[in-house]
Amino acid sequence: LAVMVGLALAIDMRLLGRFRSIPLSSLRVFFTVAWIGFLVNFLSGVALFSSQATSYMTNVPFLVKMACVLAGAATVGYLQPAVARISDGPPDAVATGTVRTMAIVSIVVWLGATITGRLIAYL
Repeated sequence: LAVMVGLALAIDMRLLGRFRSIPLSSLRVFFTVAWIGFLVNFLSGVALFSSQATSYMTNVPFLVKMACVLAGAATVGYLQPAVARISDGPPDAVATGTVRTMAIVSIVVWLGATITGRLIAYL
């Protein structure tokens, strides 16, 4: 999950105006890396889930984490074509409107997935 979350956060921060010296066009390649990381994490997560499926299905932090991961993947799926559109403009372009809102939502849900993932073992 670190690959997907780390790259998503870097792209989100760039969309929000941080790191303007890095052109968005150079970040486009990271979406492929992020999706590969997500696939590897999904496959390993299915294997881990199958070992204790009944206990995970009643674990509230696990359910919240899964909701956050799905929402995070959806935001990355939304932002990928938006970054492609924005990167065709000036190198220091910053997102506006809905794209900016989705970048903020992405940060919130990925942090939520990370925090609730840590809580699974303790609650």
